[in-house]
Amino acid sequence: MSVNDQYPGRRNLVVGCRISDGGYRYAPSMSDQESTAAPNDRETSGIGLGDELNRDFYAHSPSEYLRTRITLLIAFGDARTPIHQAVSEGVSAWDMSANSDAAPDDDETDGFAVVESLSIMYLAAEALLRLYFAHADGGTCPPLQLSSLTSYAKFKQQAAALLTDPPSIESLRRVFRGMLDAPPDVPEETWDEDAEVLQFLVHRAAELMARESNVYNATKHGLAVQPRKSAMRLGSEEDSSGVIIDHHGSSIRFLNKLPGSDPGVQQWRETTQFVFPSINLAVASSFADEIDAIHTVAKSRLLGEEGSIPIHRRALLEHLRTVPFGSNYTGLLSMAINRNFQVKISRER
Repeated sequence: MSVNDQYPGRRNLVVGCRISDGGYRYAPSMSDQESTAAPNDRETSGIGLGDELNRDFYAHSPSEYLRTRITLLIAFGDARTPIHQAVSEGVSAWDMSANSDAAPDDDETDGFAVVESLSIMYLAAEALLRLYFAHADGGTCPPLQLSSLTSYAKFKQQAAALLTDPPSIESLRRVFRGMLDAPPDVPEETWDEDAEVLQFLVHRAAELMARESNVYNATKHGLAVQPRKSAMRLGSEEDSSGVIIDHHGSSIRFLNKLPGSDPGVQQWRETTQFVFPSINLAVASSFADEIDAIHTVAKSRLLGEEGSIPIHRRALLEHLRTVPFGSNYTGLLSMAINRNFQVKISRER
């Protein structure tokens, strides 16, 4: 089955396959030989508004911004680079200059990496899901659909729905790959592995938005998170073999309000959560790849432009799941310490 069986009136995708270091990749292009495009605005008004909006929108992918932030963060954490010295000595650009009293120490660098990696990952997850929702029905002007979803509460509901009623593999392939059947040079086994990776990434993004949004909210609203070093040990003090968890490292502390039944009391939770910047950036990078894939498929379908799309092997899935023991981002075990408390509400007289 081709993408045209699902989207009648669309031009056919012509696929060529090539191999890169990241796995199989194919370059979709548009064939005019079998075009059955239905009449639209262009035939009556010259250049349709939808075409103009599409060309402007797909001229730039948000993945470029995400990858720049990822690269800069990694560079900031690389002791071999002169970034820290440059910050202390002074930097200038765009008629502005800045300098620090001293080069950031290891704790300051780790603290920045913790908060920045969280911000990048959550931003990438939100962008990925919003783009998926805007392209899922194969409309002729996804930018309008993307901009129409202005309610964050509604967006969270849609993200939560992906967890209770996951999208079909066919739906994911239409949006991220532009076709349902494997390209000629891609083995069925590899095609199936790619579908597993897509399912994982969309599910992970939905989890971050629907179930783990407290960190995102605390980070983007007033930077109400505090990076720190924390440790947690569970098990026997006398018997080292009886230790279940023994972890120490970077973490963040934040507060969030819980629902309460007593109108005179507010329920609060203080959370200290371990954070692994390397995992956050690996997940964000994978989200960026799929954001590019959505753009490539849409540009091929709507604008007739060629592009390249990754086809992932299961090794990527295993890599994203093979993380430090107890990582919160695998969904296996939440490495967080919670303290609940109440605050009485006093009414002014």
